[in-house]
Amino acid sequence: MRVIEFSDGIKLNNTIVTVGKFDGIHKGHEKLLDTMAENANGRKKVVLTFADSPDTYLKHETGKTIFTEGEKRMLCDRLGVDVYMSMPLTEEFLSMSPEEFVEKVLKDKIGATEIVCGPDFRFGKQAKGDIWFLKEGQVKNNLAVTVIEKEKYKDTDISSTEIREKILEGKIEEVNEMLDHPYTITGKVEKGKSLGRRIELPTANIIPDENKLLPPNGVYRTVVVSKHMSYPAITNIGVNPTVEDTDEIRVESHILNFKDDLYGEILDVRFYEFIRPEKKFESVDELKEQIMKDMSELLKQ
Repeated sequence: MRVIEFSDGIKLNNTIVTVGKFDGIHKGHEKLLDTMAENANGRKKVVLTFADSPDTYLKHETGKTIFTEGEKRMLCDRLGVDVYMSMPLTEEFLSMSPEEFVEKVLKDKIGATEIVCGPDFRFGKQAKGDIWFLKEGQVKNNLAVTVIEKEKYKDTDISSTEIREKILEGKIEEVNEMLDHPYTITGKVEKGKSLGRRIELPTANIIPDENKLLPPNGVYRTVVVSKHMSYPAITNIGVNPTVEDTDEIRVESHILNFKDDLYGEILDVRFYEFIRPEKKFESVDELKEQIMKDMSELLKQ
């Protein structure tokens, strides 16, 4: 997959495009990408996305994201996107009229001959552009419009807002059903205090991106993916209060029957189920005993 910035001096030709924040790339987003693949007919499949949502930019807030920029790129690559174009949110962009967006962005820059979008797709200054605007200009703009209905979960439209709420509640199984793939934290394994090795339960420790939306502190059933190999694990999100005196959140994974050194490697930690809240134990031995119980329960599944 080719990754480019909108500001790069690159112009594409004869492409099929979908546009959006794509925070999480949930089941509804996957439907858009699948439709692009079905309709491509030799054209390059382009995702035009934004580092921030317009609401976050306009309110000058730092929003937590379901998936980081790097994670979004990996998912798009995995889902067959040819070109991933990142658009910075600037005053100039936000002040574009719908006509300017179609002409300057979709046509001149991306070279789109078809756009795939949801029924509530809005664009241009004050979000005045919509699917009806696009459909009315199909012939004039030589831009076919394919509208995909929203995916539902329990009779409700799947949305990133709903997924965020479920993440914050720790309802990982519901999150994964709406995403259609596991909630994942990706990061480089950092050196810790090596306590895990001393108690013969080594951990792979990741410091999550500061913009990553995390579920509640606690222990989760996970799968750790390293170099295309998958390993069952239990993962603690939190501050490890038994042995640490810090407020820095870490993601610590105990990989079953795994002894290799993972320091410096990039891991995907894929979450499947909440097991228990994080707890401060009276001693390291008590902590080890609980970890052994957690791992024993995991082996029964």
